[in-house]
Amino acid sequence: FNQSSGNLIRLVTIAPEMPGAIGLIKYLYKQGIIASVGHSNATYVQTQAGIKAGLSHVTHTFNAMRELHHREPGVVGAALTSPELMVEVIADGIHIHPVVLKILTKIKEGEKIVLITDAMRAAGLKDGTYDLGGQEVIVTKGQARLKDVILAGSVLTMDKAVKNMVNKVDVQLPKAIQMASFNPARSIGIDDKKGSLEPGKDADIVILNKNLETELTIVAGKIVYRRK
Repeated sequence: FNQSSGNLIRLVTIAPEMPGAIGLIKYLYKQGIIASVGHSNATYVQTQAGIKAGLSHVTHTFNAMRELHHREPGVVGAALTSPELMVEVIADGIHIHPVVLKILTKIKEGEKIVLITDAMRAAGLKDGTYDLGGQEVIVTKGQARLKDVILAGSVLTMDKAVKNMVNKVDVQLPKAIQMASFNPARSIGIDDKKGSLEPGKDADIVILNKNLETELTIVAGKIVYRRK
């Protein structure tokens, strides 16, 4: 698959407890592809085995994985206590309670936290019914759910994620911006071109107003969005 894509694959989410997973993680590591634990029911020991094989990332931490239990720490326990793991979070106030995010930010260094949106096609649109891989998703009051009320991605935008981290999780703005820009770029090895404003890097810039809402978006030096 990677050869067919022109070596574009940067990250693969994998459940380390599945048959053959450890071998695949080792292969991905040798190929320079990030192996990320996610959609997994792995125990703490199984997750640690994955880390030993080359796991270095956690896909939308706390969501779609074995929960933290005082007798079985699971994937979450490994994510919180393994310094080598970069952890993603969906900071919409729905997928993860702000207090849980506060706990996370007190345990993990800011350099190891990546803000993601996990947004589906309804992001930025009105409430209503949308399609997600052939499944009907109902969006109501900023929540995207299947008919059985299971969360189905989000309608979060990155500026709102940053705003939530600042206003609800008490993260300082520069650190929240880093979680949304430099950290994700570094996690997939493109921080030589992306993620910060430095000479020689791509001119990808977002201008926020005092309410931390996007006013202007610049991609490759060209304005592609201006707030009306």
